[in-house]
Amino acid sequence: MESPTLKEQGYLPRRYLVAIMAFLGMICNYMLRINMNLAVVAMSVQGGGDNGSHASSEAEEVCGFTDGGNDPGDEEGTFEWNEFTQSLITSSFFWGYVWTQIPGGRIAELFGARRVFGGALVLASILTFFIPLSAQDNPTYLIINRVLLGISEGATFPSTHALLSTWAPPKERSTLSTIIYAGSQAGTVVGYPLTSALITSMGWESVFYVQGVMTLVWCVFWFVLVADSPRQHKTISAAEKEYILASIGEHKKMKPPPVPLKAALTSLPFYAILLSNMGNNWGFYTLLTDLPLYMSNMLVTDIKKNATLSSLPYLGMWIFSLIISKVGDTLIQKNILSTGVVRKTANTISQVGPALCLLGVTLVKCDRTATVVLFFTAASLQGGIYTGFMVNHIDIAPNFAGTLFGITNAFSTIPSWVAPMTVGALTNNRQTFEQWDKVFYIAAAIFIANAVFYLIFASGEVQPWNDQETEEERRSKEQQRAVSIVTQAKEQVAMGGVRGADNPGYDNAYDVYVVTPQTKDYIYGNPAYRQK
Repeated sequence: MESPTLKEQGYLPRRYLVAIMAFLGMICNYMLRINMNLAVVAMSVQGGGDNGSHASSEAEEVCGFTDGGNDPGDEEGTFEWNEFTQSLITSSFFWGYVWTQIPGGRIAELFGARRVFGGALVLASILTFFIPLSAQDNPTYLIINRVLLGISEGATFPSTHALLSTWAPPKERSTLSTIIYAGSQAGTVVGYPLTSALITSMGWESVFYVQGVMTLVWCVFWFVLVADSPRQHKTISAAEKEYILASIGEHKKMKPPPVPLKAALTSLPFYAILLSNMGNNWGFYTLLTDLPLYMSNMLVTDIKKNATLSSLPYLGMWIFSLIISKVGDTLIQKNILSTGVVRKTANTISQVGPALCLLGVTLVKCDRTATVVLFFTAASLQGGIYTGFMVNHIDIAPNFAGTLFGITNAFSTIPSWVAPMTVGALTNNRQTFEQWDKVFYIAAAIFIANAVFYLIFASGEVQPWNDQETEEERRSKEQQRAVSIVTQAKEQVAMGGVRGADNPGYDNAYDVYVVTPQTKDYIYGNPAYRQK
């Protein structure tokens, strides 16, 4: 079915309004998640803990950097946290994040993504207000706050997958999912400079108050403008509603069926998504959480330059994700490439490209410009994930997209916190290029391994276990078939039809309707008659 004209859809298609609101929600989601990556640098005494003032001595000695360090206007940190403590603070978010992935996706399928996504960010914004208080005296309370923040935000990504499964026509799936998930990159692009500006102008505490209020304002608009499905949206046009429902078709059921876990957990296309998600997150969060530290310690940049350089790669990722998603959907719509080929191509670009860039970083070392270009390219190419494995759950099982995303994202959360802790363990008291090279070698190897597995085993087709009938559906179809036979028999009898050799097709129907007095009970599943 072709998409209606813009005029028929009221000039602003509601599916794109929903995507834009979810995009803005993702910006808030990521601001609250990553603000600590930069704020922790300002909160910590330079060379704090047992590191001394030699944290970036190798960079200064080997590369001869003399123009870095903190700007005179930068706020001096007050907490003596070494690199390992800082990595615990930034990664502790994921200790909580893992626990609400699967329940978040399933609850969104059962009760609606609007409530789950919006409610998660309401709670996250409230917790953010308490970060300055929890940071005092002991980092343990701050870590607990970050764990709770992770628990609240854990349901956001799975719930948006459930939202997409009801709003996104298959041929627009890459575009709509990319619009939404590009909010992750936009949140980084906006969040780092905003965090830097707030730190330098009003102190690090203001970061959490201002961004918490911004998120609460978004929540109000979200609950007013968004519905769980086209059927429930109050202002959607009839033409757009009919188009979406017809495009999604019979594979998406109104009432969520039981999850076929056994079938899913023995499906290679599912494992291709799972391993790709896990491998990608190792590399992605190595960059996201530790790029500010690398910029500060090895490239010796002050906090303002650090914020700009750390956010710049995600601007590239944002732009590239929008381009590749449009190209991917166009290739599918014009039947030039299948969905599976588009997913595999985009995924390979998003994994192998960054791996090669990280290997390049180990070669350029003191060349600031080349390092920034390589980081920019690595993050930009990761924009392909939204046309690759990220949307693939909806391709293979639209009925269970939220739950499956919850499962894969729960497991992928493990490398999300293990990777930063690994970086902290490798670089604590050893801020050297040799140690950072190990970080990049590990990430590159994981990128390539998961890309190869996905290339071999991924699929773009709906899997048979998505359409498994429930007992209720099976009985309903059986009843409909039986009623149809009886109706035909009644018509034949009324018309004086002949049984037997002249009309053998109606023998059984005639017997069921005329001879058997218990037909109705049998048709509608009376157990007493089923046992006969």
